[in-house]
Amino acid sequence: MTEKPTLLEEEQGTDEGAQGLAAADLAGQAMRLLHQALEASDLDQKALAEKLGVTQGRVSQVLNGDGNLRVAALARYLRALGYDVTLTAAPVTPGNPILPRTARRSRA
Repeated sequence: MTEKPTLLEEEQGTDEGAQGLAAADLAGQAMRLLHQALEASDLDQKALAEKLGVTQGRVSQVLNGDGNLRVAALARYLRALGYDVTLTAAPVTPGNPILPRTARRSRA
């Protein structure tokens, strides 16, 4: 008797499903980073909003995962909280090369 695949296994079994799961996972990682950085900082949502030049409502929206957070906005939020963000990628297909981490540009 063969076990029925789980919904997760079904999603992972298609390109579209795997891509959607990867997007959701990365979005979750971004949200966890934002929450951790805010908790580690001495800022509250209002102070962060003032530093970013946005409303406290927008900061709340972002922290609650409402809307699509752009990579540039993630970098701005983390920088305002005192952090830089580094993006890496790992191969999921055997035989794909490991992508080199490029050297950061020096800040002038």
